Amino acid sequence: MPTPFTHLAYAQRMLDSADSCLLMLNPAVERPAFLLGSVAADARVPALDSRAATHFYTYTEPMRDHPWRVMLAQNPYLDHPTDPALAAFVAGYVFHLAMDEYWSREMLGPHFAHGTWGSSRAERFYVLHLLLIAMDERDERTLPPHVAAELERCQPNHWLGFMSDDILSDWRDFIARQITGQSETLRIFGERIGRSPQELRQVLDSAEQMHHLLYQHLTPSFLADFEQHMYDFACEQLAVFARQGSR
Repeated sequence: MPTPFTHLAYAQRMLDSADSCLLMLNPAVERPAFLLGSVAADARVPALDSRAATHFYTYTEPMRDHPWRVMLAQNPYLDHPTDPALAAFVAGYVFHLAMDEYWSREMLGPHFAHGTWGSSRAERFYVLHLLLIAMDERDERTLPPHVAAELERCQPNHWLGFMSDDILSDWRDFIARQITGQSETLRIFGERIGRSPQELRQVLDSAEQMHHLLYQHLTPSFLADFEQHMYDFACEQLAVFARQGSR
């Protein structure tokens, strides 16, 4: 559920931490693949109309297992890849799915879908997008310029049976262009919720409105703690995946 820039920021954080030793990454080859894997699930796949096709869970049914395990069960060729770049890409995909799992279970469900604050569920859905945009803009600012270059160096080679190389490459380039140029988050989210980028910008830049709509209900300290727990969970799941692959 977090945006690609947020996923990239957390992936970069993991790669720069001691936890990255679990992956035994070659910086020149596998880091770009891990970064692309960390955003690949959000690529636009016209032939697929279900979230389950790329995220391996839906919002309308309970998760019966970790989505990354469902992905490997449905796509056994990803379980023990022999290509080091593909292994890093799959690890990035696992990291993405683990973040989304925690977000869906611990944030989206209890605080937005089933929350009791705000005037309605529709209002909470709107505020959810304000939160995601605020995180997106914060995290894009933290991305070093070399992240775009690393992404562009990654060349998929028939890695996914459910997503073509062309789609992955187009998504890679779309994100890299925004890192070095102009973000399209406001336009994309505005179209999704029927608000203009100008309307969203006005609310996001107003501390008073953001407090009234969001931060009085979910405080900055609560959100910071939540994000740390989400990161820790994603690292734990990645460690499980890495140990599985080393057997």
